[in-house]
Amino acid sequence: MSDNTAVGKQGMGELIRIRPYMQFMLSKVVSRFGDSIDSIAYSWMVYILTGSKVLMGTLLAVNFLPNILLGLFAGALVDRMSPKKVIVITNTGRGLLVGITALLFGLGQLEVWHLFVITILNSLLECFTSPAEVSSVPRLLPPSMLLSGNAMSSSATRVAELAGLAVAGALIATIGIAWTILIDAGLFALSALIMSRVGYPDVLTSANNENKTSTEMDSLSSDKSSIFSEMAEAFHFLRKHALLLIVSILFAFVNFCLMPFNVLRTPYVIETLHAGAGGLSLLSGLMVGGMLLSGVWLTQRGANYRKSVLVISGIVMLGLSYAMTALPAYMTSFQLPVAAAFCLLMGMGIPLATTPLATYLMEVTPSEMLGRVYALQSMLVLSVAPLGSLASGALADWMTMPVLFIVFGIMLAMSAGMLLFSKSFRSAL
Repeated sequence: MSDNTAVGKQGMGELIRIRPYMQFMLSKVVSRFGDSIDSIAYSWMVYILTGSKVLMGTLLAVNFLPNILLGLFAGALVDRMSPKKVIVITNTGRGLLVGITALLFGLGQLEVWHLFVITILNSLLECFTSPAEVSSVPRLLPPSMLLSGNAMSSSATRVAELAGLAVAGALIATIGIAWTILIDAGLFALSALIMSRVGYPDVLTSANNENKTSTEMDSLSSDKSSIFSEMAEAFHFLRKHALLLIVSILFAFVNFCLMPFNVLRTPYVIETLHAGAGGLSLLSGLMVGGMLLSGVWLTQRGANYRKSVLVISGIVMLGLSYAMTALPAYMTSFQLPVAAAFCLLMGMGIPLATTPLATYLMEVTPSEMLGRVYALQSMLVLSVAPLGSLASGALADWMTMPVLFIVFGIMLAMSAGMLLFSKSFRSAL
């Protein structure tokens, strides 16, 4: 026990001494803090501006489209660019877009078509930011420190999300939506400034690159057609690994089932829980808090269980907790605390379901293909999200939100049966 603790402390101390990585992580934490504030303020703004559940679902559907259509191409393209420049440019661009949104809303000039244009542009920039952040880590850390570095980054961003969600409701209540969104714009600008100060080593030190020959490195500047060849390799790899493909399809269905809750969370807080922006912050914050608690538990105890058991348990917990968020609609008191408790359980189920599968993906995928395969799997998982968003907004007009949550939550929980009766899944995990 003491040996393990010593190793953990040593890893943490070494990470803190790597200045470029700590600057990179600080930039990421600042942008994630802004993302969390924006997620509450933007959702609240859209509902106040439109009052339409159908439009909210349509807007969320549009948000997924750039990643679905261009995510794999963006991932392959980022591999050929400086990740530092990509992150600085995209965070600066996102800050400008958010700032324009705040300005238009504050002046009373924000219209629905503005929301769609800004959402598409913002999502397009995110397509480049995520793979650039992933590719930055092995450039800034030696191979022996990747695990501890990723763990620290994950924990820090979860804390940033919690902090952002915690203050969002208070900011909206005290200074208004426009100023809250403007603060988010400033945070993106600050993140870009911090990132511009990060010094990337000239020599790539990651395990993925340390054994590459000069010919292989020169291929990074080859003609554009090779980008599409690399994208095709990801398709071939996923097709040959049936279990990864099955899991991708399953989690596409899970995402589809979660769309009613994602789309209708703001009207759920207002109409069912009779709470304000603070209530929305509370529910979102507890979901992130549940994810943090579950992640810590997985770090300490997860290795004692088969991955298949963790995944199935996580999906069942997520689905049943989701269905139980309908319970407050049939209560006369303590509605918000009950909803908050089930949101916490929903958050705890997410890492149980997803972390073992992410680990399996890393175990079976060659390191030089991991970015492309990850991007392709993400595209597949998100592929039905726009349909789910549109369906959620439409269904909410003739079916009550509690009934929607019950139906889709039970469907989600039952999807675990697909894995429970799959011998290949149980044997591989």
